[in-house]
Amino acid sequence: MRGLLPRFGIAVTATALGIALGAPAVQAAPADDGPQIEVYAADGVTPLGDTAVQQGDTIVVRGTGFDPEANTDGLPVPVPPGVPHGTFVAFGAFSPDWRPSAGAPAETRVGQERSATAWVLPEDALNKVPDTPFDLRRTVRQQWTELETDGTFTAELTVTEPAELPADARYGVYSYGAADAVNAEEELFVPVNYDPAPGPNHPRTPDADLSWGFAPGYVSTVTDDLQGGVGGADGGNVVGQDLTFELDGADIDPVTGLGTVRYSGEIVSFTRFHLLEIALSDPWIEFTDEGTFLSAETSTGNMVGNDSLSRIRVAELDLQADPERTSFEGVTGTFVFPLDQPEVLLAYSGRQIAPLDFSY
Repeated sequence: MRGLLPRFGIAVTATALGIALGAPAVQAAPADDGPQIEVYAADGVTPLGDTAVQQGDTIVVRGTGFDPEANTDGLPVPVPPGVPHGTFVAFGAFSPDWRPSAGAPAETRVGQERSATAWVLPEDALNKVPDTPFDLRRTVRQQWTELETDGTFTAELTVTEPAELPADARYGVYSYGAADAVNAEEELFVPVNYDPAPGPNHPRTPDADLSWGFAPGYVSTVTDDLQGGVGGADGGNVVGQDLTFELDGADIDPVTGLGTVRYSGEIVSFTRFHLLEIALSDPWIEFTDEGTFLSAETSTGNMVGNDSLSRIRVAELDLQADPERTSFEGVTGTFVFPLDQPEVLLAYSGRQIAPLDFSY
């Protein structure tokens, strides 16, 4: 995806889209009539208190006293200037001195994951987020929890261990102004007793039966150059620079070696602010009379992610059918031309793929 920002005229200079997370659960509030948050177990009734939580568990955060008209300053995207930017409410781990209103740098809040963050925002403000030429409203809606007109909200969060931890990190639920809005009253912290040991809801690490870097340097291009991310789900995973998928089944002729090997899993790649978001799902290796191909379900548009997918042939592999083999390493190949679903991938058309390993 190198060069995609100039290609689509995306000029993003604002600071990174904040996502807060944090650790044992007791009510936090600056004043009796100001913003307050309380943390409950998954039933939404039992106060969490000192009960330990583990990765994959659900917790419920209830807020009161939040001003629906507050936080109108901050980043110009995705929420337009003058529109309430809302509040991030998240599980994670921040440094002890983390508050933006006190000038704490973003590095003190790196212990956070988007998947464990709610974007609390009035519906009227959400509807003012642009949906053209880039559907920024979709980006916000993926995390959205409604802030009611009376200043209350209820958010469900999935406990997710942060990929990075700042110095002296404290796990808990944090709230603060979204999209660089600064509001000291909303900067709240409720400690949570996080147990890193695998629990009953801990996500399973999928098998890596197919491992592929897609294109040389693809993951680092997305994460570093485009300041985005690459993540896997439903049998898909990201290991270093490789996208991995689990075997789903194979129908191979034992005499000719022709047929299809199916893998399951989904990989979603996105740029900063999700101005581009594309998915690649359920790849197949197709051994045919015309050659060997890798097909997959891919996004039908540049910003639809997994909302709309259809299967295309992504690459032709330098590999012949062989009924005697069920394991292949370092397979080379070429992206098909034109590779225009989604259009953002067109730049890869005709280029060499990253080496591919698969077994069945």
